[in-house]
Amino acid sequence: MLSAAALVLLMLTLLSGCAKNKVRSAIDEVNRHCPVQVSMFVRMLSAGYDNDCVSVRYELDDRMLKIEGFRDNAELMKKMMLAGYEQQKEFVDAILDAGASLQFDIEGRTSGERFTVTISPDELRQTQQGLVMTPQERMEASIMMVNAQGPMKLAEGMTMTGMRVEGDCAYYLYEVSPEVLANLQTDADGLKTNVRYALENLSEADKADLRNISNAGKNLGYRYTCPDTGQSVEFFFTQSQLVDILR
Repeated sequence: MLSAAALVLLMLTLLSGCAKNKVRSAIDEVNRHCPVQVSMFVRMLSAGYDNDCVSVRYELDDRMLKIEGFRDNAELMKKMMLAGYEQQKEFVDAILDAGASLQFDIEGRTSGERFTVTISPDELRQTQQGLVMTPQERMEASIMMVNAQGPMKLAEGMTMTGMRVEGDCAYYLYEVSPEVLANLQTDADGLKTNVRYALENLSEADKADLRNISNAGKNLGYRYTCPDTGQSVEFFFTQSQLVDILR
C-alpha cells in the first residue's frame, strides 16, 4: 500500500495539466491505492469525481478525536484544509483547470457520525495568494485540535481537560487530585522548569502549536486545578520565553 506522501505525488502527477476526463482517470488510479493512513488518527478511504466536484472520504478514529469538535468548527476546518494546499500549486491548478470544487467527507470510525467540508473554486484560489489563515486562526486551529482529543488522563490523579485563551494567555487546563495538587504546590518553580525542559526538547513538528501561539502574540500558560477544593497552581511563559524555547 502506498504511503500518504506517495499517494499525493501520484495524484499530482496524474492531475497536472489534465482536463475533466483525466481527472476521472486520476481519481480511479488513486482509489486503487486506498485506504491510506494519513496520520495517526485519520485514514483516507476513497476519492471521487462527479458533477464538477472532487470528493475525498476520510475515516476519523473518534475514540481519540471527538468528531463534534471539528463539526462544530466547520469554517475553521475549511481554512485548515485550504492552508494545507498552499504549497501544492500543481494540484490546485489542476482542480481549477477542471472547474471543480473540493469536498471532504469525514466519518467517525466507531460512531458513524459524519460531516462535510466543501471548498469552492473561488476559495481554492485563495491558496494561490497565501495567507489563507491569520496567526490568530492558526492558534485557534491548534486549540481546536487539542480540545478535540477530549479529557485525557495523563497520570494517576491528573487529566488534561482542554485548552482555552484567557486574555493574553493560551492555557493548557488540567484537573488534578488533592494529593497531586499538594505535590505541585510544594515545588511550583520546579514544575515550570520541568515543563520548559520538555517543551525545548519537542521535535520541530511538535513545536508547531507553540509557534502558532507565539505568532498570535499570546503567552503560554498551564493551570492545574483540583475540583474538590477549587485550588489551583498555574504559571505561564511570556512571549520572549516562548521565543527562547522555540530556538
